[in-house]
Amino acid sequence: MAIRILPQALVNQIAAGEVVERPASVVKELLENSLDAGATRIQVRIEGGGRERISITDNGRGIDADDLPLALAPHATSKITDAADLEAIASFGFRGEALSAIAAVADVSIASRTKGASEGWSVRSRYGVQEAHRPAAITAGTQLEVNGLFTNVPARRKFLRADPAEAARVTEVVINAAMAHPTVAVSLSSHDRSVIDLAPSGGRHDRVLEVFGESLGDRPIPVESVATLEDGCRVEVTGVVCRPEAMRGASRTQRLFVNGRPIVDRSLQHAVKESYRGLAEPTMQPRFVLFIEIDPRAVDVNVHPQKAEVRWRHGAAMHRVVHRAVQAALSHSGLAASGVSLLGAIDSRGWQGQPAARSTWNHEGATAVESTLLAARPFREDKIDAVPEPSLLAASQESPSFLQVDRTWIVFAEGSDLVIVDQHALHERVMFEEIRARIVRGDLASQRLLVGAHCAVTPEAIARLADLAGLFARLGIEARDAGPCSVVITAFPEFLLGRGVDPGGFVASALSSDEIAAALESSNSDAAREAALAPILDMMACKAAVKAGDRLSFEEVSRLLHSRDATDRWTNCPHGRPTAVRIPIADIERRFGRR
Repeated sequence: MAIRILPQALVNQIAAGEVVERPASVVKELLENSLDAGATRIQVRIEGGGRERISITDNGRGIDADDLPLALAPHATSKITDAADLEAIASFGFRGEALSAIAAVADVSIASRTKGASEGWSVRSRYGVQEAHRPAAITAGTQLEVNGLFTNVPARRKFLRADPAEAARVTEVVINAAMAHPTVAVSLSSHDRSVIDLAPSGGRHDRVLEVFGESLGDRPIPVESVATLEDGCRVEVTGVVCRPEAMRGASRTQRLFVNGRPIVDRSLQHAVKESYRGLAEPTMQPRFVLFIEIDPRAVDVNVHPQKAEVRWRHGAAMHRVVHRAVQAALSHSGLAASGVSLLGAIDSRGWQGQPAARSTWNHEGATAVESTLLAARPFREDKIDAVPEPSLLAASQESPSFLQVDRTWIVFAEGSDLVIVDQHALHERVMFEEIRARIVRGDLASQRLLVGAHCAVTPEAIARLADLAGLFARLGIEARDAGPCSVVITAFPEFLLGRGVDPGGFVASALSSDEIAAALESSNSDAAREAALAPILDMMACKAAVKAGDRLSFEEVSRLLHSRDATDRWTNCPHGRPTAVRIPIADIERRFGRR
């Protein structure tokens, strides 16, 4: 078949497919035009879920009569003038293709009047064929109407969902615009039925609560944080996050905005979720609405046809900024102990280099927490002193009296409560925090293996090894591929070897972990490696902690209980499970008929 140039009408329809996916896409583009025009009142009306009719009226600056015919022309815009403007895009629209794309697949009419003009003007384009503009009776502002979306492209029209589903997507777009711009009055009606009617609000926090209400759970937590990136760029993060108990297995209430623009960013979503680590089960999703204000030069919004994704100049740094902002908000609300952030704990030293050299950790000068981490060994009945079972262990004045029940639970009285501690969960949290603190101070001590440990993994896991090599080196692990489905480990952290952790099994689990794989895919390489750090430390702590069924000596139990006060988030293990359950003694008395 001969090569030929496509007709302009067909070119426009193809281009429209990148910008105009469904009615919600049209509404988003037109809303952004109204906001760029400085509108303080925007009215949206739809019929048939938006496929039959979309009407948007605003009180913005309007379009000059002479410019109106160009409004529907391809690549015509008033928002940028040269390539330099793309380096710092401050407006929502800038490509000059949205109206042209919509006009190629719909019957579009624009009526507009600038402030101070004696009359308004209108122009119409019927599926790409533009008519002459003419006078129109309209107040200052712009009214744009889109009818019969995709009527001339039936293949596209049949893939639209039912009217209620399309209307729901339009509602979501309008809600996003309303939350990002609380000083603008926004309304939406469908078939003359009011769906949204929001008056100007005092601020984003009030507008978010007005829009979502109970969807964010009870007593949502405000986020207010300011940070400075390494190049001096200022970043402000504000918004609202839910409490841990309001998290759900899946959540549609997750919104991110950059300079008022709604975006989808897996890396920043991961950063928010990481802030809840240890406060809820890993499968649970937080609810949040966060607004990021940053210099436009630090973010590229010209990387996605619908401008739903952005590219950061400092991707890893933005991951840390959002993580720390949410973590600080949780901490301020008493839900997370303050301390060194896990993410970014080793970023100042980079990710390249050789595995940490073998070194010794001075056990004599170790803290109680470090002693628990290093001195405790896999417990074997023939290697420890006999402990009376299940009699009450007499405690020193510094330690509570306690029982070890079923070699799993540590039971003692504290205040007016009976406390039952899961020895594995508590020790896992203690070890997690100590490993984290150790990484902040330096690389983990590594021991070279006399004989390399081999493990069998999938080819996908082998490919993951290269991404984790730098992180493994910081953690004292040296591993390399030994074939298409095999890895050999030649160095391993001293404390894990001391706890009897199998190097091959550990590395195989890390390389095959779905959570670590998802973290590596969440963003660019630097942020991805930071995201993978937490689940690897989870795994380290879990593998090395005492297990259910391990028999503990009096000293070991005392040391573990004393470590609680020195441990961040000790009430939950790194996976979010509780480390202890409190039962009021008064409840026990009632059960025995003493009250």
